[in-house]
Amino acid sequence: MTLAGMKEGDRARIVRVSGEEAVKRHLGALGFVAGTIVRVVGESYGNMILAVHESRIAVNDATARNVEVADV
Repeated sequence: MTLAGMKEGDRARIVRVSGEEAVKRHLGALGFVAGTIVRVVGESYGNMILAVHESRIAVNDATARNVEVADV
């Protein structure tokens, strides 16, 4: 499953981030690395709002499809 398949309130563990190398580096810098627990906080203007560590981060649908997750 990817982040795009999650709904508000869902929690999951990141398994893998795919896509272009620059995008993977950027997401990694934001905390999107294998093993990290993320939670869907909500949606705003078509973007998913995610809780990653102590931060809130918005990602668009295309980016959410590049982040593979597993149930916690």
